[in-house]
Amino acid sequence: MKNFIYRKISLLSHIFNVKYKMAPLVLLMTILSITSCNEEEFLEEEPIDFFAPNNSYTTLSQFESSLIQLHALYRNNFWAARDNVDSAPRILFYGTDLVLNDSSLGQNPPDYAALTLPTSDKVLYMWQTLYVLIQNANVIIERADASASQLTQDERNRVVAEASFFRALGYKMLANLYGGVPLELEEVKSPKRDYVRATREEVYQQCAADLEFAVNHLPDISQAEEYRISKEAANHLLSEVYISLERWQEAIAAATSVIDNPATALMQNRFGSRVDDPDFGGDVYWDLFRQENQNRSSGNTEALWVLQFEFNVEGGASGGRVNNFVLERVTIPRLWRASIRDTDGEKRNLLAGGPNTFYYGRGSGFQRPTPYFYNELWDKSGPSDIRNSEFNIVRDFKVNNPDSPSNGEFVVANNLIILNSYVDRARNFFPVLAKNSTPGRHPLELYAANQDIPGSLLAEARTTYRDHYSMRLAETYLLRAEAHLGNGDAASAAADINVVRRRSSAPDVSPANVDIDYILDERLRELYYEEFRLLTLMRLDKLVERTRTYNNEFVGGTIQDYHNLWPIPLGEIEANTESVLEQNPGY
Repeated sequence: MKNFIYRKISLLSHIFNVKYKMAPLVLLMTILSITSCNEEEFLEEEPIDFFAPNNSYTTLSQFESSLIQLHALYRNNFWAARDNVDSAPRILFYGTDLVLNDSSLGQNPPDYAALTLPTSDKVLYMWQTLYVLIQNANVIIERADASASQLTQDERNRVVAEASFFRALGYKMLANLYGGVPLELEEVKSPKRDYVRATREEVYQQCAADLEFAVNHLPDISQAEEYRISKEAANHLLSEVYISLERWQEAIAAATSVIDNPATALMQNRFGSRVDDPDFGGDVYWDLFRQENQNRSSGNTEALWVLQFEFNVEGGASGGRVNNFVLERVTIPRLWRASIRDTDGEKRNLLAGGPNTFYYGRGSGFQRPTPYFYNELWDKSGPSDIRNSEFNIVRDFKVNNPDSPSNGEFVVANNLIILNSYVDRARNFFPVLAKNSTPGRHPLELYAANQDIPGSLLAEARTTYRDHYSMRLAETYLLRAEAHLGNGDAASAAADINVVRRRSSAPDVSPANVDIDYILDERLRELYYEEFRLLTLMRLDKLVERTRTYNNEFVGGTIQDYHNLWPIPLGEIEANTESVLEQNPGY
């Protein structure tokens, strides 16, 4: 279009410079005859050397790029976007039976109602971020059937299947959080102000329909690229959706198709990159979370869907070196700031004032788990459960300060730790969850120049430098157990739970002791900081009950019955001027 305009201007210039004397009317008519054209045709741009909506979804490679963008949106927005209290993943753990308190919410017990106001940034963040994911999936699904698409039928089905998986995932999360939400299944090309809420069941039904299509057209996990969505990942999510719809037999069948696939199995023996680690020891649960061990190419048959993170690599995650996978920063205590009492009465830093790879990096202690998680949960499970071993939940540390008279002594066993203040207890020193860090293996670029204390790190060494399970087979067993329980078969539920427990050397549970709270306990033992705990509890309408019971020191005293659903963001209600977007009760 730009060249077309330039040609018009050049021609007019020539006319005005001719030697002939033209009457004003003739001159005007000549100009108009040259410049006049079909207005719609003139204004329609035809992109030649850049991508635009009408030429970006034609070839398979373009659709593939769009699918990879869905993966990036989910990874970056829910696991690596920011580490503040208003964004995920932090907001999807807090205020549950897992997380006692969050440092950004203040020292005093916060009012849970204040955290979930309809004007809350947290409430708006989840709503907008999930609908962005859904809109991107809708574009792919609609453009795959457009006339410009060059996809074969098989290519079309596979592309739509993967996009449908992400649309179902987005709507499943919205339904967990808000209940019924507006269902939009087409690409939104102009402003809309007349949304109405579908029921929660209708949303789950749409999720099921999307996932049923995905299951029929996605490749088997043994054929899929390990970072892509497979038939097994879709069946795993479909099992959870069927449970939400109380379609118990279908939920059991979907989970069984994953469990019975010969390419999947729980890891039973030690494996991977650090089997012979001289500094940390370990067990099979510890191995599951070590670098290079998450993907199926490492021999891991338990992984169903793994989010890919790469340090200092373009596209490896948002924020590059700093804001990659944020669990280490959020959940590891500030051991490097903890004070100890030496025999001479002076206070000294446990790590000589700096973060250290052998002390789980530069944690910030933003979220401390509940006493229930650290104590009663494991008392119920038994002392043999390796998920509570000294390798996986580290409860004591040696002083690593050559200037200290206590150097080499254990701080808890020898009563050296000073825990006078709230910050001491809630940020600086509490048991470490080893799965959330990469001890002894932080990137070499992040080691401090001064290694007088071996393992000293730079201040920016504060994220979890490994890939992350978004779905793992152990959860599939627990989903099937939940479906069996809903179907009235406690014996089969216990059998599935015991497959997971036996891998961890934990004693079997009897069918008589299996109820939904036992399954939630087992999910907490197996999947802490892997599952979004808030979504699981809200899906089961158990958030308020379990938070009051197991997190009463802080938010449990202020959480209200209506908090089993979040509010619809007030701004979305006010912008929806052509219809009524109803608010949830209590808000």
